Amino acid sequence: MKRYDVALIGVGIVGASAVYALARAGASVIALDAGVPGAGTSSTSFAWVNSVRKEPEVYHRLNAEGMATHRQLARELGSEGGYHEGGSLEWAEGGDAGKELRTRVARLASRGYSATLISRHDALDHEPALGIPDHVTDVAFYEAEGWLDAPRAIRRLLSASGAEIRQGARARSLRKRNDRVEALVLEDGEIEADSVLVCVGPGTQAFLATWGVAIPLGRVPGLLAVTSRPAQPLGRVVHAPGIHLRPDASGGLLLGATDVDGLITEASSRDTAFAVAGQLLERAARVFPAAKDVRLVDARIGVRPMPADGVTIAGRVPGLANAWMLATHSGVTLGPLLGRLIADEIVGGTPSPLLAPFRPDRFA
Repeated sequence: MKRYDVALIGVGIVGASAVYALARAGASVIALDAGVPGAGTSSTSFAWVNSVRKEPEVYHRLNAEGMATHRQLARELGSEGGYHEGGSLEWAEGGDAGKELRTRVARLASRGYSATLISRHDALDHEPALGIPDHVTDVAFYEAEGWLDAPRAIRRLLSASGAEIRQGARARSLRKRNDRVEALVLEDGEIEADSVLVCVGPGTQAFLATWGVAIPLGRVPGLLAVTSRPAQPLGRVVHAPGIHLRPDASGGLLLGATDVDGLITEASSRDTAFAVAGQLLERAARVFPAAKDVRLVDARIGVRPMPADGVTIAGRVPGLANAWMLATHSGVTLGPLLGRLIADEIVGGTPSPLLAPFRPDRFA
């Protein structure tokens, strides 16, 4: 039986980033996915690369470092890496909402984040097709942000890694001796590895429970709508009252709204998803008039992981000397950074101080 340095479970954007980093660090890697790599949560993410509302400050700085890692990775992977620059725009309406936006921009700028308030006129220079109301005087511009075509990025990361990838391979259990995992047990046999890394997103809590490990992590459903191509293009991520939108890799628009997420569940039917997505299209047309003439192409229900305290979990699985885990609600922004840091830890034995506040044993 071939033995690997690392066996990785779960190949979304976090897992694929770790595969790439582990292989570049010289490890022999086998990556297992119960379905098709990239077809789960990563394919239903808004995939906005940012650190705008990531609190507390230590978490903000981790995400800001994640943004920098994306830019570095884009240089390594080239145009096929799926990363799109351009920044993002945000405006608010109403006294309290406007005050919160101005306060947040000032706080972010004081931390060295690329956050400025620009005029409505300047915002329309960036995005001429937006319908920003005349009474809006301030628009936030976050110049260093971007968005990711996550499925494309995953394909590029895996192909560049040279690692062995097995889809439709579900790890049923493990074989261990004392505090060490000796092998993963699949339906068709075992896989032996010196180390194991778990990156199963919203399935983390249930998966680790089969190992006798309790990690409090919830499942949060969300809805995204995809439209046909608008007559006028949108070039970047936009957050307007009641709607967020960006270009989709298909050439259409990708739409979402936090309050609309609450109208669907994991079990919602496709008909229900399309009906609710109609609300997103109506809202988008108010702030991007070209959306009045597009049609809904898809309505995607995704399930995102949410750690009990809201921030990333990264590090050694409690009670196991050679098993690690990564789980985060900020998988797209943090994926490449977490992959690199955990690879350094597994292969080089070098824990990163950046991850010190986010270790799994904080839930012990």
